[in-house]
Amino acid sequence: MDHRFKSLVRQYFLLSLTILTLTLSANGNLVAQTKDTPATTQKMTPTELQTFGRQIQEIVSSQNPDKFRALFDWKTFVNRVLSEYEQNPAVKQAIQSIRLQLETSYTGSNEGIDTEILTEIVNGGDYRFLGMRKEQDQYKVIFRFLTPDGSLNYHALIIEKQQSGELKIIDIDNFSDGELISQSLKRLYLPEIYKAHLSVKDKLNQQEISRIVNQKKRYDFLTTSDEKSDPFQAYKTLPKQYKMEKPVLLLLAHDTIAKENQKKYLQVLNVFRKNYPSDLAAELLSVEYFYLIGEFTSALESLDRLSDALKSVDPYLYSLRAEILIETGDINLAGKYAGKAAEIEPNLLHPYLNLINISVMQSSFDDTVKTLGTLKTRFGINLEDLDLSELENYSKLMNSPEFKKWQASLKK
Repeated sequence: MDHRFKSLVRQYFLLSLTILTLTLSANGNLVAQTKDTPATTQKMTPTELQTFGRQIQEIVSSQNPDKFRALFDWKTFVNRVLSEYEQNPAVKQAIQSIRLQLETSYTGSNEGIDTEILTEIVNGGDYRFLGMRKEQDQYKVIFRFLTPDGSLNYHALIIEKQQSGELKIIDIDNFSDGELISQSLKRLYLPEIYKAHLSVKDKLNQQEISRIVNQKKRYDFLTTSDEKSDPFQAYKTLPKQYKMEKPVLLLLAHDTIAKENQKKYLQVLNVFRKNYPSDLAAELLSVEYFYLIGEFTSALESLDRLSDALKSVDPYLYSLRAEILIETGDINLAGKYAGKAAEIEPNLLHPYLNLINISVMQSSFDDTVKTLGTLKTRFGINLEDLDLSELENYSKLMNSPEFKKWQASLKK
């Protein structure tokens, strides 16, 4: 029997492949340095980073766009997008309009990364500070990003200390795509950048010409929208330096999922893990994929890898584990994980939905009505908002003294 909630719990379980509308798959990874990253950065203490992480969460939760925008160093962010191309004076001049457009968007009052995130929060999403770390001279604060439709992602906000001593966000590593948002924007603007290079072709050396031509080939590979095309064939013609990039491998993985080719998916996944053994992108994808095809052992193994790679405790992953364990029939262990998630993060909805499921299956109707009460008072979710009819012991719940007493109390 299917023990899942057919609508609400399933909605909160499904993992998203894309979070921000501006985000396109490019290259990069959690621990990779970029050419735009300073060789040295001013040191920060763990206390400073933790305080700043909590400040970010508070400001996002307050939905204050001006304060959130002020947390970013937009000048540095724009430099990270364009500085690779501005080493050549002729190219720098040719892409001035692109720089102006970016600066207007990100240093002015137009929409940017901050607006994208806040829009999701206003519509019911959640941005939760999980921890901080230092990797290869980069300081980062880690956030869980839950969107209103139940999509899960993680962000590593890259932090830099200004000369004034202030901490600022200079970029965001988008875990689900394994890329920096500055890299996403770089490729978003690549057609215009490519044209600018062509306009000053006589002032470029052979290395610069080869680089932009190859980048255009990568752009074309990653942005092909023809559903009939075979990316595995196109992959053969991709320049060698891009063949093992994460976005390239993820695109191949998405294609195998769309075409329901599990064998090929596993082949791509093995290549990804071999090249990026501690990366979250493939595991975020695999937890959902294996769950949906009923390979629950593989889903749990991917969840283990995801938890290890995250290097921070996330109660949401405890709740996801409970969701999968329900499917395996290990109800007692599922209850322990769901309860642990609710205990650590009382305002997280997902574990309570699992707890209802578990308590009904175990005929623990006192626990069921208690959790239903929590849903109503804490989250504003009423009984009619849930589809419980497919749950095992549903009829017993409806006819139980505990449930009838709870219903009567609502009418008072």
